[in-house]
Amino acid sequence: MTLAFSLPPPTDSPLSRLDPRWKLAALSIAAAFTATLHTLSAAVVACVGALFLAVLGRLPGRWFLQRLGAASLFVALFALPLPWMLLDEGTSWSLGPLRVSQHGVQVALLLTVKAIALLTLFLTIQATAPLETNLKAAHALRIPSLFVHLGQLSYRYIFVLADELRRLRVALRVRGYRRGMNRHTYRTAGHVAGTLLVRGYERAERVGQAMRCRGFNGQFRSLKKFSTRPVDVLVFVLVAASAAALLVWDRYPELTT
Repeated sequence: MTLAFSLPPPTDSPLSRLDPRWKLAALSIAAAFTATLHTLSAAVVACVGALFLAVLGRLPGRWFLQRLGAASLFVALFALPLPWMLLDEGTSWSLGPLRVSQHGVQVALLLTVKAIALLTLFLTIQATAPLETNLKAAHALRIPSLFVHLGQLSYRYIFVLADELRRLRVALRVRGYRRGMNRHTYRTAGHVAGTLLVRGYERAERVGQAMRCRGFNGQFRSLKKFSTRPVDVLVFVLVAASAAALLVWDRYPELTT
């Protein structure tokens, strides 16, 4: 259950040797611009660029494809119905009793390609630096400490809550519980969810008390030290400028003709 959240060991790659602050800023700008693209051609170029960065970051192939496949299944739930739903614009074709819209197909492809590009950028950030380094970089970029701590604690306790859920499932099986499409199953699922929430709340209270006892004052601290080099600034400028140029091409294609 927690496989999708596990991080690979940091890779030795050109991207992993960059200053995490500049790298995080550059890839975040690229992701923000990619999310606002309106045309399929620009989205395809952005996806190719994101995949190039993933290759440059030497992401583990199996780790990357597993997460990309899982995310693609989730995106498919939203993308597949679009050709049959967006029938008001453009050409459409009849397939027996069904009508398929060309506009719907384009929107579905745009959504899928943008999702792949954004996920690839996010996984590149994950795989090219440890989590605590990325969090410190985010804090150095003036991301509020509250969000940084929430990200760190959420990642840490996803595994704890998953382990708690696993123990609850074992306890149910030991007591002879079997799933089915009936009222008893739904009631048991509700009880398990409630128990998990209560235990999560109790653990959060204990963690908060332990942090205060150890002098926690809301500041994010790390032993990692950053230093800026010319190559960090150069990569930032190249990535940000490329993303900005792609956005201009997407918004004003007549300027490039």
